[in-house]
Amino acid sequence: MVFRNVIVVLVFSYFLAPQINAQEKARKSARNTLEEVIVTARKREENIQETPLAVTALSGDDLREAGIDNVADLSKSVPSLQINKGQGNQIYIRGIGERTGFVRVDPTVGVYLDGLFLPRADGQLLDTVDVENLQILRGPQGTLFGKNTTGGALMLSLAKPQDEFSGYIEAGAGNYGAQKLRASANIPVAENFYTRLAFNTSRNDGYMKDGGNIGRTNAEDGYAALLQTRWDFSQQASLDNLLFIGESNGVMTNTNCNITRSDALFVDGLALLWAGDRDASQGRAYRENCESNSREQQGDLRADKGENPMLDHGFESILFGSTLSWDINESYSLKAILGLRNARESPIQSADNDGGPAEYNEAYFTDDSIRRSYSLELQLNGSAFSDRLHFTTGLFFAEENNNETFTLLTNLVGIDLSSLTQLATGQDPTRPMSAAGTVPIVGALTGNPLLKSDFELDNRTYAAFFQASYDLSRSLQLTLGARYTEETRKSDLLVTGTDFDDLTARLQAADPRFIPLSAPGLLNPITGGQTDGLFTFLGSWLEDPVGIATNVFRDRNGDGLVDYKFDDANPSSYQADETFSKLTPTVSLGYFFDESALEGTLFDNVSLYATYSEGFKSGFSEPRGVDGLARIEPEEVANTEFGIKMDLFDKRMRFNLAAYEMDYKNMQLVTVSQDSDGNLIVVFTNAGRSAIQGAEFELSWLPFPGALLSLNYSNNNYYYKEFNDTDLKELSVRNSRVDVDRSNEPFPAAPEESASLGFQASIPSPVGIFTPRIDISYKGDVFFGLDGTSAEVYAVDNDNAGADGYVLIDVRLSWQNEDGDYRISAYATNLTDERFINATVAVTDSIGTFNQSYGDPRLIGADITWTF
Repeated sequence: MVFRNVIVVLVFSYFLAPQINAQEKARKSARNTLEEVIVTARKREENIQETPLAVTALSGDDLREAGIDNVADLSKSVPSLQINKGQGNQIYIRGIGERTGFVRVDPTVGVYLDGLFLPRADGQLLDTVDVENLQILRGPQGTLFGKNTTGGALMLSLAKPQDEFSGYIEAGAGNYGAQKLRASANIPVAENFYTRLAFNTSRNDGYMKDGGNIGRTNAEDGYAALLQTRWDFSQQASLDNLLFIGESNGVMTNTNCNITRSDALFVDGLALLWAGDRDASQGRAYRENCESNSREQQGDLRADKGENPMLDHGFESILFGSTLSWDINESYSLKAILGLRNARESPIQSADNDGGPAEYNEAYFTDDSIRRSYSLELQLNGSAFSDRLHFTTGLFFAEENNNETFTLLTNLVGIDLSSLTQLATGQDPTRPMSAAGTVPIVGALTGNPLLKSDFELDNRTYAAFFQASYDLSRSLQLTLGARYTEETRKSDLLVTGTDFDDLTARLQAADPRFIPLSAPGLLNPITGGQTDGLFTFLGSWLEDPVGIATNVFRDRNGDGLVDYKFDDANPSSYQADETFSKLTPTVSLGYFFDESALEGTLFDNVSLYATYSEGFKSGFSEPRGVDGLARIEPEEVANTEFGIKMDLFDKRMRFNLAAYEMDYKNMQLVTVSQDSDGNLIVVFTNAGRSAIQGAEFELSWLPFPGALLSLNYSNNNYYYKEFNDTDLKELSVRNSRVDVDRSNEPFPAAPEESASLGFQASIPSPVGIFTPRIDISYKGDVFFGLDGTSAEVYAVDNDNAGADGYVLIDVRLSWQNEDGDYRISAYATNLTDERFINATVAVTDSIGTFNQSYGDPRLIGADITWTF
C-alpha cells in the first residue's frame, strides 16, 4: 500500500510540476453573507430557497471543511439521514431504508451520480473524490426520480473537466494504521476537449480485536480511480463521459452477543441440547456460547467468532457513464444519460446468529455475487410563456441482472426423548429432571444442516415522466407532475439441501452408536417433515453426543462452512415472473413573498410551500427456503408536506423548516419465519399500513465575518397502523399458523430524533489562516429487532434489543497558507471515545440473541493538501 501511494504521488508530480509556477493563488476572503445554493433537485438549476421540497445541499468545499470523506459521516449533520455501514451502505431517510443487502430487494433511497441511476451503491463509489456537490432529497421522489425513492434520493455531482489546468493532492494518516491518498488533476487536451483524473486510496488496520485467529476486524483497504472527459463539439452540444474503477478488500466488523430471552426456541423454548451440553436437565452450551462473546467477558472492542468466520470481504466494480447535452435553442434542451455497471462481491458471512465462536446457527453469502446493470434516460427540458412555465419530461429504461448464493447453517442438535415426546403431542417441551435424561436424540431437528439458495434476478424497468412549474403570478407557483413506471422481475431459485444419506454414512462410520430414527409415518415433531437426519444415540448425555456428531462435520478445509455434503442430485427449482406498475403524481404550490413586502423587516426572502407526492418501490419474489418463491407486494407512499424557507439579517442567517406526514401501504419489512422443513429463514413481508409524522429544520448563521454556525434537528414519529405476523413458537411447537399483532412496535434501525450543532471560525494571522471547527451530533434511541418478541424485550430495557441515544463530538483545526495552496489539518472524531452501537440485529423468538457492533472509537489524525 505505501509503495502504491508513493508511485501515485510521483506520477502526479511528474506531470504537474512544470505547470505549477504558472498558477495564480488567491486567498479566500471571509464570508459576510451566506452564498446562494443552486440545486438540481427538480432536474433543472434553481435556488434551494425556491425549491418546494426538503433538500440539503453540500458543496465539495463544505465536505472538506467538515472533514467528511466518508459518505456514512453525512448522517451526523443531515436531518433525518441515517447511514449504517455493513456489507454496503444502508441508507435511511426519515426512517425508511433497506437493511439486508439482498439483491432480490431494491433500496428505498435512490442514488444518482451525475444523473446516472445506481441500483446498488457501493461505498468506494460514494466515497470517491472530486465531488462538486451533494444533495439529499428527503421524502418520496416518485415523479422525476422514479423507483426506489420512497424514502428519498441522494444525488452526487462530480467536478467536471474544465479548460484550465488545476488539481490537488491530499495525503493523511491516523491511528489504527489509517492512511489515505487522494489526487485529482484537470488536464485540458485540446481547445474543446478536456479530461479530469482522480484517484483515491485508503486503508486502516481496524479497531475491533478478534479473540480467534484473524487479528483485527473493521479493517479496510481499497482504491478508486475516476476518469472524466468532456467534448464541447459545438456551442450548443457537449458529451461527458466517465469511467470509474474501484476495489475494496477488508475484514468486516465483528460483533458481541447477549441473550435476549431465556424462553427463545434455541435457548430453552424447545428444550434443545447443543454441542458441549452434557447435562440433559439444563442445557447451557447455547447460552454460554453467546455470553462468552459478550462485551462483558471479551472486554472493550474485542470479540471472538471462532475459527474461519468468513469475515474477509471483497468488492470490485466498474462503471461507465455518458451524458449527451444539447441546447436546442434558448428555450429547449435535450439530455441523454447512458450507464453501464458491473460489480462482483466475494463470499462472506451474512450473520452469526448464535453470536459466539461455536458453529450452531449461521448464514453466509457463498460464491461470488455478480451484479450487472444498464440504464438509459432521455430528458427534454424547456420553458415557455416568457419563462413563466418550466417543464421536464422524459423516458427511462433500466435492466439489471443479479445473482447471489445464500447458505444457511443450522448444525446438528440434540433433544431428550421425553422432550421430543411432548413436542410430538403438541405440548411445550420441558427438560428431564435428571442430568442423564432418558434417551439422547441427535440430528437435524431444526431443518437442513446446510440449505443453499441460488437466486438470480432479471429486472427491467420502463418509465415515462412529466413535471411542469407555472408562475401563476410573481409570488405564486404551481407544480404538477406524474410518472408511470412498469417493472418486470423474473426470478429463478434453485434450493439444495443436505445429502442425508452421506450424513448418515459418515456419522455411523465415525461412531456406530448413532442409529437412524425412522419408521413408517413417523414425522419430525419440530419440522413436521420426515425424520431424515435424526438418530438415537446408544450412550449417555454425559458423553456430549451432539459434540461427537458435529465434530465429524467440522470445517476442516478452512472455507468457513461446516463440511456437510449438499444433495446436488436432487435440487428444487422455482421460477416467478411478475410485473408491477404504478402511476405516481406530485403537486405543489409555492408562495414567494415579494421583496417590497419584506423591506424594513428582518427578512431578505421568504417562501412557503405545500407539496403532495407519491412514491413506489417495486414488489418482488421472495425466497422462502424449501417452499420456493413468495410474492411481496409493492411498497407505496403518499407524502403531504408543508415548508417554510427564509433568509434573514442581510442574508447572514438561513432557516428552513419542513413538517410532513407520510402514509405507507404494504411497507416491505424483514422478519424471521420458518419453512415447511423447519429451516429458520429471514424473509420479507408487507406491513399493511404505517405512517411517519415528523418535522425537521436546518439553520445556518454567520454571527461575524469568517464564522459559521449550523444547527439541524429532526423528529420523526414512526408507527404501524396494521402489521400482522406469524407466531413463530406456535409454528415450531404445534405447526400452527397464528397471527400476532406487531403494530405497537417501533420502526427498526433508525432513530426518531437526531440533531447536530457545528461551529467554525477563520482566524487570519501573519502566517496564514487558522480555522478551528467543532461538530456535535446527537442520535436518539434505536430499535434493532427483527421479530415481534424483540420489541417486547426492548420495551422493558433498550439494551435487550436496541441502543440508547448518544452524543459524538468531532474537532478539527486547519491551517492554510497566505496563497491558499497548502492546507494542513489535524482532527479527532468521537473526541470523548464514546461507545455506541451502530449496526446490529436482535432476534428473540427463535435464536434469542442480540448481536451488536460498535461504531468508530476516538480517531485522530492529520492530513495535508496541496492545491495547484
